[in-house]
Amino acid sequence: MNFKIKNMKTNRQNRYFWPSIIVLLVLIISILHYSTSTHRWQYHLIFMQSYFIPILIAAFQYGIKGGLGTAVAVSLIYLPHIMLQWGGLAESNLMRFLQIVLFNVIGYLTGLKAGKEKEEKERFQKTAEELQVSLNLLKEQSEKLEDLEEKLRQTDRLALVGELTASMAHEVRNPLGSIRGTVEILRDELPEDARNSEFFQILLQETERLNRVVENFLSVSRKQSSQKSVFDLREVIHNTNLLLRSRVRKVGIDIRLQLPDFPFTVEAVADHWQQVLLNLLLNAIQAMPDGGEITVRLEKVSPKQDVTENSEGENKTRAEEGCLIIRDQGSGIPREVIGKIFQPFYTTKPEGTGLGLAIVKRIADKNRWRIEMESKVGSGTKFLLYFPVAPVGTTGYQ
Repeated sequence: MNFKIKNMKTNRQNRYFWPSIIVLLVLIISILHYSTSTHRWQYHLIFMQSYFIPILIAAFQYGIKGGLGTAVAVSLIYLPHIMLQWGGLAESNLMRFLQIVLFNVIGYLTGLKAGKEKEEKERFQKTAEELQVSLNLLKEQSEKLEDLEEKLRQTDRLALVGELTASMAHEVRNPLGSIRGTVEILRDELPEDARNSEFFQILLQETERLNRVVENFLSVSRKQSSQKSVFDLREVIHNTNLLLRSRVRKVGIDIRLQLPDFPFTVEAVADHWQQVLLNLLLNAIQAMPDGGEITVRLEKVSPKQDVTENSEGENKTRAEEGCLIIRDQGSGIPREVIGKIFQPFYTTKPEGTGLGLAIVKRIADKNRWRIEMESKVGSGTKFLLYFPVAPVGTTGYQ
């Protein structure tokens, strides 16, 4: 602001500086002409040539208007001096009349040249500004291209992982199931005291963890089903809770469901919701190694009015939205890594694969859901997933 005010003051000073100098010079030279005796013709010759100084200054500063205008003003001021003090004889004052003509010619030509140079300078300055703008745009585009290249490299890596995991499914998944089944058979055949051996528990847990890792990789590479149906989301939440019940009990975690007492119908791919719920809840469980409470709440969000109107002049109303809220009591996520948690393969957990939340984000983007996250170190994390709710009476709901 101070710099802008300073520039305004400088422009105002320049605006009055040169006109004042031009007028002052013309007045001083004219006073010297009229106050000096005509017998001192040498001085008058110097004064007459001195008129070129304000004329040239005006021409360089203001172009043709300045140069020619000052020359005309000088001519009108100088003409009475010729006619009255030197006499009215044209023959004896021919040189002085020619000098007046020369004033105007020099004022015009110099102003014309200065004006052309000024136009060229302004054009070059404008071109330089346009080039600077283009340079800035090129820099922005270059940065965007670098970001796109990085995303393309990440996409290539994901494509490679997809190909590898597709082939890995047949090589790992079946032997893994056989190993788990064999361990369970051996455990059942052992005596009761040996059946609860910690080695068997570790083997089963690690086998289950390896199976989960394989499933996560396959979820990324597998083409998702796109067949939608209408169902009650509460049922999917209850089923997911049953799947995880034995696991959360072992680590001292309690999952509290806060669901409405009316059908919460959605139109979507049921498998998508199953994956989203599993990954969000597993993420919350992994964030609470010392136990605690996970809250799952389902609620409707008040619809908003669109600004646009339909053909009949009535306000459109957006489809009613629902919100799934999953809150844990974990250690929270540091602010500096919040922007990376949805990136594939990024994880802060020793046993994490970095794919759970990436799968959630991919499914949310595919269905045009909106996912938000609130987290504070030491206070846990809350995920909010916004999605459209199917209208009451939608075909397909049973």
